[in-house]
Amino acid sequence: MTTAGRAYLRAVQVRWVAMGLWGLAACGGQAATPTLGQREPAPTPEVSACPQDPLRGTALPGTEPRHERASFWIDRMEPGQADAVLVPPQAVPALNATFSQVVGAWRDIDASSVGDRASIDASIAERMAYLQGEVAAGRLLEDDDGAFAAAKAVVEASTAVDHQRLVLAETPLACVPLRGGLFKQPKDPDFDRNACASLHPGERVRVLARGPKGRWLYVHAGHTVGWVQDAELSARLTPSAIDAWTHPQRLVPLRDDVTTASGMRLRLGVSVPLLSSSEEGYAVLVPGAQGPVEDTVRSGAAVSEGFAPMTRRAVFETIFSELRDPYGWGGRAGERDCSRLLRDTMATFGLQLARHSGVQAKLGVRNEDVSELEPEAKRAAIRAAAQRGVVVLYMKGHIMLYVGSDGPHDYAISAISEFLTPCPGGADTTHRIDQVAVSTLALGEGTERTSFLERIRTLVVFEPPTPQPLADG
Repeated sequence: MTTAGRAYLRAVQVRWVAMGLWGLAACGGQAATPTLGQREPAPTPEVSACPQDPLRGTALPGTEPRHERASFWIDRMEPGQADAVLVPPQAVPALNATFSQVVGAWRDIDASSVGDRASIDASIAERMAYLQGEVAAGRLLEDDDGAFAAAKAVVEASTAVDHQRLVLAETPLACVPLRGGLFKQPKDPDFDRNACASLHPGERVRVLARGPKGRWLYVHAGHTVGWVQDAELSARLTPSAIDAWTHPQRLVPLRDDVTTASGMRLRLGVSVPLLSSSEEGYAVLVPGAQGPVEDTVRSGAAVSEGFAPMTRRAVFETIFSELRDPYGWGGRAGERDCSRLLRDTMATFGLQLARHSGVQAKLGVRNEDVSELEPEAKRAAIRAAAQRGVVVLYMKGHIMLYVGSDGPHDYAISAISEFLTPCPGGADTTHRIDQVAVSTLALGEGTERTSFLERIRTLVVFEPPTPQPLADG
């Protein structure tokens, strides 16, 4: 490794440790490890009625059917509030540029810095070293004995390349080129710690390294970097194909069930080039084996010509369209975890958020640290921020969209894996729901993990930018 590469590696080791699990795993709902200051779990007596295994498919306490309708929350807003534009379209590029300055945030894959070889080598090496250390310490176990040694061989034998391709089908993105997965004990197959993300059809990636025989490719997707195995990608894009695919006129899916005439599914979070529109529908480009190909989307589909203006109504209707969709840690089976749900929702409005919740917490038009506030003061801060714009709530390991208050409770929507309820005389009961759901901020109250409200650290607010005063003279 070059001197520059070693210096970069020392720098990134500090930054990745500061981000927690190196950005390797996405949010896990209520499954985060308790922090200092939280109470110890109550000892389990020899005889207890408290369930020892997680309960599945249970309802969320405090949530009623009306809370699961976007219209319920929109109708409770003040006159004109639902349709007020929070981030004007002309402000989006500058806001994205600000986001890209945050460590671990989205990067334009066309940027020259993305192809810096010293940075690429150091990024690959840091992940390998970290995960290898976790395996050596017994904190993570290989699903397939000897897989990590094989992954190291892939990395050492990889060669530098630099070209772009389009994703043709939903594609898992691994943190390191590992067959099988990495798991904590006891093993839960739904939580592979080597799952960095899942790439949606139509995403454009920059291929930066090629393993032996091309079975593994190291790619930069803008929001995430990682390895894809035997991926369904297009051929290398020519400069003219890249120009065609990045055309500024876009067709933006507003739901996850938009399909083209050829049967391709266009997923929330990924836009495609718009060639023309008519009463019959839209002519678009979609990813094909050799590059962009023409296709059509029917008239009346849930789409927007260009990125939709960001209003409370649009944000709520978009994210509520995913209600009850399955939860997928790190994009497992192509499903969403909490941070991917938020990223794909905000992409509808042209906003390029990071892939991981800890970085998303540093974005927004502004963010507010509420970690030291008492619960009632924190609740007041959340409600005040919601009067100014859309509010995202961040706690360690999880991120949610605040939707409002109803009576004594405040509510948020997110992709949740599990939550706890207290069990008198025994250990807390785990409930696995694994879906996008609306929950109260009191969820988890009285358990070892404490409530969502108590654990919230940061408010990420999307609100109209504050006008700057004119300079004298």
